[in-house]
Amino acid sequence: MTDLRKEQLVLLRFEKQIAGLAATLAAGAVAAKGLDGKLHASEGAEAFASIQTALVNLAEVTTNAHDAMNAKAMEAGADLFQAAGGGLPKFEPLGAVRSILGLG
Repeated sequence: MTDLRKEQLVLLRFEKQIAGLAATLAAGAVAAKGLDGKLHASEGAEAFASIQTALVNLAEVTTNAHDAMNAKAMEAGADLFQAAGGGLPKFEPLGAVRSILGLG
């Protein structure tokens, strides 16, 4: 059970980093779109769109990792951390990243 909780803590820290990256990317995307408009180009916005897609995929994999970890814990009869104790996120990583990026 201790190893499972260690894995969960690592995953939760990683999710915080993903959310921070999504916030930075969202701000950068706005700047890139504005600059592309001024320069009549599309490379910056296209690059940010590719990065955005990759980040959403990473968040989806992280969400799947949580689901797998939860299933593993249930099989072992263990309880994972709860949100009130600093554990499971209140929102799934995929939903949080999509929201930060303005993707609904």
